[in-house]
Amino acid sequence: MPYTVKQLSDLAGVSARTLHFYDQIGLLKPSCHGENGYRYYGEEALLRLQQIMFFKELDFSLAEIREIVDRPGFDVLRALGAHRRPARRARLAAQAPHPHGRQDYSASEGRAGHERERILRGLQ
Repeated sequence: MPYTVKQLSDLAGVSARTLHFYDQIGLLKPSCHGENGYRYYGEEALLRLQQIMFFKELDFSLAEIREIVDRPGFDVLRALGAHRRPARRARLAAQAPHPHGRQDYSASEGRAGHERERILRGLQ
């Protein structure tokens, strides 16, 4: 089922402008364009957007993300499965209240940074 920009932006929680920008820089191209000029995105584009959002959450630049997801042999489904759990744990740890009432962000930031470095090392 193809998604319009509006449908995909609502589904993914990103702005339509972000999707247009990703198209402009070649990071996320629509699957096709309608006769009306609308962009339409298929399931493959949806999976790619999930990957983009995942790596953005780990503070990768858009250039780094493009390098990762455009790498020959990159398996989107395997990468999503491998990284979903660590990212969720880090996000939940960051949201959990500190037992003594103070907020300590350094631990969650450290985990996200460690995960980012691990991914970069694996790509070399």
